[in-house]
Amino acid sequence: MELLILFAAGFAGGLIGDAAAVDSGATRYLDHSVPFIWRSPIWFPVLVGSATVSVGLVRVRLGSLRRDSDPRIAIAAWATVVAIYAITSLVGNDDTAAVALVTMLGIIAACAFADRPGLICGLIAMVAGPLVEIAIVDFDLSEYTAPNDGLFGVGLWLPGLYLSFGVAAARITEILVARRA
Repeated sequence: MELLILFAAGFAGGLIGDAAAVDSGATRYLDHSVPFIWRSPIWFPVLVGSATVSVGLVRVRLGSLRRDSDPRIAIAAWATVVAIYAITSLVGNDDTAAVALVTMLGIIAACAFADRPGLICGLIAMVAGPLVEIAIVDFDLSEYTAPNDGLFGVGLWLPGLYLSFGVAAARITEILVARRA
């Protein structure tokens, strides 16, 4: 059940954030060969949901899970990532202020939600997430528009967003596991 909840959290958060990115023009999908859900090709929320589960599994493997099981913390962690994702659409470019804002918000999320293993999850996501998005752009499935493509064709603000994603997924996992125990 925990894996399904993690998947659903990533799926929903991905859809919401991606809709904002598409609406703002920061992201554009080039391939329309698959069905779309809201503004996203079906593979996108599935990818985000699967990434959320993957981070959760890594967090469990890192051991020493915290015992706190307050669902409000899990909801706050999820909402923080969705809010940061939405902010990337509002700032609309890779200038210094936008990148600093998203990066600092990612750091605040890490300070608020991560223990050492959670931070490791955040740092892994901070590297892996942008690499996956660079590959998606290289496969001509999507593109980031000109003011948002300073990191090998994707947004310079992606590492900050993925840092928050990784620590939030780790924290949500801890809470789900603690509630089961």
